[in-house]
Amino acid sequence: MVAALLVSAGAAAVLGGCGTTTAGTPVTVVREVVPPSTTTAVVAPPTTSVVVVEPPVTVTRAPSLTSCQRLFAEGFSYTYAYNSWVNAGRPLSWDADRDGYPCEQSYGNRN
Repeated sequence: MVAALLVSAGAAAVLGGCGTTTAGTPVTVVREVVPPSTTTAVVAPPTTSVVVVEPPVTVTRAPSLTSCQRLFAEGFSYTYAYNSWVNAGRPLSWDADRDGYPCEQSYGNRN
């Protein structure tokens, strides 16, 4: 698209019909304005990255230890285990055969 810029000014000469100048006549200057050229930018696509996903892992918990097994595994004496059983209110889960001696499966038969 081409646009024209018209400027009127008082000047000493103008172009006549045959291209000759005439003195003392106002001058009208017509200048062609060219729009700025456009450039096309090429944008590169973003770089792709590879994501490695590990296969799912099934986690199984080890069977939990009973209170007696834990005390035995941590090196506590039978006396300490017995006192812990008394302080805990003599829970039946510590005395499997209900004979009043806890942790016999871990520490051995005490009666």
